[in-house]
Amino acid sequence: MAGKQTTNEPMRLLVADDEPRILDLFTEILCPAEDVFDGLDGLGGTALAAPETRFDLTCCRQGEEAVAAVAAAIRAHRPYAAAFLDVRMPPGRGGLVAAEEIRAMDPWVQIVVVTAFTDVDPAAIAARVPPADKLLYIQKPFHPQEIRQFATSLCAKWRAERDFTALKNRLETLVSERTAALAGANRKLTREIEERERINALIATAKREWEGTFDSVQDMIVVIDRECTVRRLNLAMAHRLGLPPREVVGRECSFLFDTPQHPGERSAEILAMTDGRYHSRELSIPRLRGEFLVTASPLTQADDAPLATVFVAHDITERKHLEQRLRQSQKMEAIGTLAGGIAHDFNNILGIIMGFAEMIEGDAEPDSTVARRVGHILSACRRARDLVLQILSFSRQTEPGAAALRVGPLVKETLKLLRATVPNSIAIRDVIRPGRDAVLAEPTQIQQIIMNLCTNAAQAMRDTGGVLEVGLEELPQGACPIRGNALAGACLRLWVRDTGPGIPADIRERIFDPFFTTKKPGEGTGMGLSVAHGVVRKYHGDIRVKSEPGAGATFEVFLPLAAEAGEAAAVPDLPPHRGRGRILFVDDEAALAEIGREILESLGYDVRAETDPRRALGLVRADPAAFDLLVTDQNMPGLTGADLAREALAARPDLPVLMLTGFSETMSRENARAIGIRDMLLKPVLRRDLAAAIEAALRGEDAQQ
Repeated sequence: MAGKQTTNEPMRLLVADDEPRILDLFTEILCPAEDVFDGLDGLGGTALAAPETRFDLTCCRQGEEAVAAVAAAIRAHRPYAAAFLDVRMPPGRGGLVAAEEIRAMDPWVQIVVVTAFTDVDPAAIAARVPPADKLLYIQKPFHPQEIRQFATSLCAKWRAERDFTALKNRLETLVSERTAALAGANRKLTREIEERERINALIATAKREWEGTFDSVQDMIVVIDRECTVRRLNLAMAHRLGLPPREVVGRECSFLFDTPQHPGERSAEILAMTDGRYHSRELSIPRLRGEFLVTASPLTQADDAPLATVFVAHDITERKHLEQRLRQSQKMEAIGTLAGGIAHDFNNILGIIMGFAEMIEGDAEPDSTVARRVGHILSACRRARDLVLQILSFSRQTEPGAAALRVGPLVKETLKLLRATVPNSIAIRDVIRPGRDAVLAEPTQIQQIIMNLCTNAAQAMRDTGGVLEVGLEELPQGACPIRGNALAGACLRLWVRDTGPGIPADIRERIFDPFFTTKKPGEGTGMGLSVAHGVVRKYHGDIRVKSEPGAGATFEVFLPLAAEAGEAAAVPDLPPHRGRGRILFVDDEAALAEIGREILESLGYDVRAETDPRRALGLVRADPAAFDLLVTDQNMPGLTGADLAREALAARPDLPVLMLTGFSETMSRENARAIGIRDMLLKPVLRRDLAAAIEAALRGEDAQQ
């Protein structure tokens, strides 16, 4: 996409019509020198006053002239956002031919076909000038406000598509950079492995040179002769076997390495290294109870004739466990770092979605289809917001607040959300039996257990369909597998059962391992079951799985019961408080600044929105009494919200200040209060919460502890 247009520049529009009066009308509608509609019926005052979007209008009399204007604009890297083209512009070729050529030059421009004839087939126009989402059709005569609304909406859509493409390109660049970094790390790891193999060869040579210290070596050493019998072993090997060395010498080597239940399982691999060459392998040897790095060194006579093979078994069981824990720790640390890095941007995205959704909800009729759909959007956004907070809490290694809650209503609520994402071929059934269902936990994490287990079950049945059953019951004393339960052995059992193909026995023991997955690339991270397992363990519970091939799988979660949770008091759904005052709203994200301004204006406030914190500070310094309240974002380029608050309070100490933040490693509620900020709200902020915080700040109240 050529060119870049900032949000402060006027949006470029192209109008082509052979009628000069129509061109004048477009000019008066989109670029009025003054309010020419003031006083006219249906067009007065507020409808067209103080337009939010400014336009740079280019007028053409012929289609050929419009095509030339678009080509010139592309060369100058100043493309048009939208083009209004009349169908018939004699004596030229007309608007449809011009639209086809313009679309070929600029695939991003929004095209509006304008005609006074009703015999033009919109489907034919759409076929000639694709795509359909960038083509609109208007019939003359049109209403001026209709033209302005079209221009404003199409320019906003054009800008949003360009911003989205820029963001996508940026993400692709980041992926390329991360891929290159990973390739470098792989090369480094290869060099480290090669270095370790070289060192192992040196160790094998050193063992042969120091045969005099054979019995003092802590590694287990055994010499196997050419007849595959034990010729000698050191004390470390004898101690591991629990036998004196004289009772082992002369036995077959299988006595050292094989268990009676699996004869020949390891001795065959050991004997394969008696070929007169040096070998080094990592082997699990059940007979010796551990993981070992086994090195084989040939013993030769003076004429280099093979005599025997010296095997040195170094126990690496603990190292293997440490390596596994280290890898898992590094993965968890990477997830935590990534969570903190993207939280700010993700919360800004959620803020934009929730802000516009709340505005749509406010304009929609109660109990209408639009209101219901927007309600689902807001509910999903709240879940996403809670999930971000949970990830951030995890990355900071902090424990979320746990309280007694009833699991039954939470199961029903989660299944309502799940039904919208599960294919129709999968039936969902809940079996909630009477009894106590209160546990001491955090609601979002219990909901995460349910969602992860149900999602895993649904994926198992995505090809064949089936029944997904979610059940809940109280287990009596003696039936609960949790040890040390305080409530007389009783606990809560939550189960998720599917009718899928089941879990193969060879992977059943690994399904809760982090990053172990049977999914194909692009189908998920493989973290669902491990996350559920971690949450259950944190709440001192237990999780088990029962499965047979072809008979589905059942996951059972056992949680300690808590004191019965009371029913939550119903919170009245009151409209947000409306107020009066002058507010300076600062956010470097243009869309968030626009949303904040519109929300606050809808609450009755006089709002000045700024995306540059330094310009906002200049306004406060120029007239400290110009505003009754400052609302600022924290993470902004050039000047943070905390610095802006300090400078603004230095200019006017009694100025109430609210801070909004999605994620900050340096700013907490306590730090904000120390600066003089009345309250700090976490993004995305709901309209009602923002209204309440503003009302409290204007009344002179500080944030509640």
